Amino acid sequence: MCDSDSQAGSTIHLPLDAQCSSMHRPNIVDDESDWRVLRQSSAMPLSPSKVHASRWQACRERSHELSAETPADRHIIKIALRNTNIWFGVSGRTVQDGLITAGMVHISEPGAQVRCMFRAPYDVLHLHVPNILIAECARDMNGHLAPELRSKCAPSKDMIVDSLGRALLDADRLGDSSGRLYADCISIAIVTRLLASSNHIATSERPKVGALARWRLKRAIEFIEARLDKTVSLADMASSAGLTRMHFAAQFRSATGLRPHEYLLRRRIERAQEMLIGTAGMSLVDIARSVGFQTQAHFTSVFKRYAGQPPRVWRESRALPALGR
Repeated sequence: MCDSDSQAGSTIHLPLDAQCSSMHRPNIVDDESDWRVLRQSSAMPLSPSKVHASRWQACRERSHELSAETPADRHIIKIALRNTNIWFGVSGRTVQDGLITAGMVHISEPGAQVRCMFRAPYDVLHLHVPNILIAECARDMNGHLAPELRSKCAPSKDMIVDSLGRALLDADRLGDSSGRLYADCISIAIVTRLLASSNHIATSERPKVGALARWRLKRAIEFIEARLDKTVSLADMASSAGLTRMHFAAQFRSATGLRPHEYLLRRRIERAQEMLIGTAGMSLVDIARSVGFQTQAHFTSVFKRYAGQPPRVWRESRALPALGR
């Protein structure tokens, strides 16, 4: 039998059979058949750019242990919906051993090996957040440092995220289309709040970062320049400078004032501008591919963000003076 007292302070009171059985929620929040694993529902195909929610709950009194690996393409946000007692480890490191209260939040980063021993009944909401979506949210946030979605060493309490998570559980009651829109908005609010919180932690805890050494900066820039037409990852750039991704990104930003990816995009757009002026017969699709963009649509979007005009308009405006001579 579930202990209703462990739900003290909760704003939602679920029926006993809803707490103690595995109800299938095919629309918005699915019950997990396996810990931290999303159901592959034909009614709700997984989107690489949307948050998907799932719930792991049981009333077992006997301890049992589970393990999982966070997929490489996403972060997983864990929101405790009730008080419980667990041992929780990430990549071989213990991050929680004992009581965890409703409203506690933890974020597992991509590729993290996680293990959990449940010692009491439990009820947890998992948000599966695509890395692409996190990057889009972070790009729109101001600040000297690029915000990253990460946790403190141990789960921390966030009552706003707790309230938003519980509101997410009500999404199915609004119907299919309204419920999905409602859930998407709540999910983005959770991600944005946690990004802001993580950025505050990083800003307050991170020591002042020195600039990248000149010889390392020269190597990195030469590496980027030689590969503007290819896929270049942060790991590739860091390796060219002989540093880890974390150290390289911080030191490159300190040296140039730009994040490595932002610098790469700027150089691609500058190279594209040279080609737009110097190669009148070259199509926009070919120019886009020549500077590392897979589609003309993405190229146009990024070009407009940096140059203030779509590439076609920009090219035509530069050609007008020559026509008037």
